[in-house]
Amino acid sequence: MHSEREQSDYSAKIASGSKDVPWYQAELTTFSPVCRELLENYSRIPPQRVDSHVLEINPSYQRVLSLLKAPQSQHKLLDLGCCFAQDIRKLVHDGAPSENLYACDLKPDFLDLGYDLFADKESIKSHFFAADIFQEGGALGKIKGKIDVIYAASFFHLFSWDDQIKICKKTIEVLKPTKGSIVFGRQTGNLKGREVPNSRNGIKDTPMIWRHDLESFKKMWEVAGQETGTKWKTWAVLDIGEGMGQGHWAEDGLRRLRYKVERLD
Repeated sequence: MHSEREQSDYSAKIASGSKDVPWYQAELTTFSPVCRELLENYSRIPPQRVDSHVLEINPSYQRVLSLLKAPQSQHKLLDLGCCFAQDIRKLVHDGAPSENLYACDLKPDFLDLGYDLFADKESIKSHFFAADIFQEGGALGKIKGKIDVIYAASFFHLFSWDDQIKICKKTIEVLKPTKGSIVFGRQTGNLKGREVPNSRNGIKDTPMIWRHDLESFKKMWEVAGQETGTKWKTWAVLDIGEGMGQGHWAEDGLRRLRYKVERLD
């Protein structure tokens, strides 16, 4: 067992991005050859720089969890497009104060099913609410400027380029207007950023969606920053997620895109 002081020191190391933690790999012994080839030949990163480049990508979940768990922490996180809000339950299970966690989805039925699935409607103190990201004001307007971290998984990729710019600008509104505010998550991407047909059955209002590569994802946040007078740094990597290349995921060049975006000003 670790002492309270040792645990506090450990949390502080994670929050500061320290590499002096047990799970940090100084050498990438399990780095996929496919990912290495992608970074060398697509991203044009020199072979001798690939390992150091990947190690510069911060372990977002552990860092965010540490921020939320810090003593007397009032850091707040929003899960945007949460579905059943399973990731909120994971944070709570890992020790994050549930009252500082928020989650929203367009469909309120998903939120009710989340309560049924996890049997915690009477115990969890997190804030769940239905919201339309494109509605002016609306439910998201009530937490404008109050959130430290936004988690958006499998969300941006549902929309067109123009709508994704709107979503970026909305997240900027919801986040605290301070240096260090974060958006992170994962979604589908592609080796070549491009517009592709929307394959979701029954969705007629968004016939075409934008599939990002690393360059277009960075460009999107540059545009959003310019239009809101803010500055952002992006970290992103493309890799092959489970099931890609099969069935619905057989699109040529399809990859998983994992990212973190942090406010600089």
